[in-house]
Amino acid sequence: MTQQIDSVTLDPLPLSVLLALDTSESVAGDRLRHLMDAGEGLLRALRRDDRAGLLTFSHAIDLAVPMTADVNLVSQKLHAIQPSGSTALRDAVQIAIDLRPLDRSRTLLLVFTDGKDTSSWLSSDAVLDSARRAAVVVHVVRVQSDAFLDQLAEVTGGRTWSATSDRQLRDLFTRALEEMRARYLVTYTPRGVSKPGWHELKVKVKSGGVDVTARPGYFVMGTERGRS
Repeated sequence: MTQQIDSVTLDPLPLSVLLALDTSESVAGDRLRHLMDAGEGLLRALRRDDRAGLLTFSHAIDLAVPMTADVNLVSQKLHAIQPSGSTALRDAVQIAIDLRPLDRSRTLLLVFTDGKDTSSWLSSDAVLDSARRAAVVVHVVRVQSDAFLDQLAEVTGGRTWSATSDRQLRDLFTRALEEMRARYLVTYTPRGVSKPGWHELKVKVKSGGVDVTARPGYFVMGTERGRS
C-alpha cells in the first residue's frame, strides 16, 4: 500500500561510527599500513558531536574502544593493531550490532575485511535477522566478494564498497562516511499495516535517474511511526 509521507529532511543528528576491522594474519604488511591510514582519515572527518568506536576481529574479537567522543584514543588503538589468526566475520558483526548505542544518534557500522569467514560460530541467517531488526546502517569495504556482506548491507540500507587495491581504502572509508552523512530521513505513519512482524518497504521517487538506497523493510511491534 502506498504510504503518505509526513516529512523528508536531511538528518542533522550526530553519527556514532563503529569501525569493525579485520585484523587476521592476511592483513599484515602494506595492507595494515593502508588500513590504519584509512581509519585515520575517517576519524579526522568526524565532526565535534560525532562519536567513534573500534572493534577488531580475527578468530578472536576485541572491543578495543567502546563508543566515545575521544577520537585520539580510537586513533591510538588503531595504530596499535597487531594482525594474527583467522577470521570470525559473522560473529564480529553480531557483536558490533549488539553494541550499537541506544540513543538518538545515527549508527554507522563500517566493516572492513580482506577475506572469507573461516571461524565464526554464528550462521549468516542468524546475523542477518539481527541486522534487519537493528537501527544501524552497515557499509562494507571489502577486498573479495562475499554474498553475506552483500546481504548485510542490503538489509540495513547500506552499501558495499570494493577495493581493487589497498591504496583505495582511505578513499572508500571517507566516501562511506560522506554518504551516511548525506542520507535523508523519511518519516511516515504506517497505514493499512495491522499485523506485527516484517513488512516490505520500497522507496521510490517520481523523477528518473535517481539511485535510492534504503532499508528494504521494517518490523511492526505495535503502533509506531515509520522511518527509512
